[in-house]
Amino acid sequence: MTTSAPRIRQSLLEAIPRLDPPPRPWKRPIAEVCRLLGAEANARGLTRPSYERIRVLVHLLRAIDRRRTQGPSVAQMMWEVGAGARSGPSLTDNMARPREERR
Repeated sequence: MTTSAPRIRQSLLEAIPRLDPPPRPWKRPIAEVCRLLGAEANARGLTRPSYERIRVLVHLLRAIDRRRTQGPSVAQMMWEVGAGARSGPSLTDNMARPREERR
């Protein structure tokens, strides 16, 4: 019978970003991340985390990474200009850039 941990140790949680690096141009499958994390848990003598919990954590990590790398939309930049939070030249400079490079 396979055992799985109800709580994941901090050291294993910190290993997830290392095992699932920002994917450019492809993503590592979650099953592979789970296998690698399980092997790391076994090597450290810790209980192996469940696949379901790792899947949830990897999806959260990827969503956070997407938000961090995605810049503001043109509509958001225009709203900021109207609110006085951004200057006009900043808007025109940023509109020409790809969204990932906008500030």
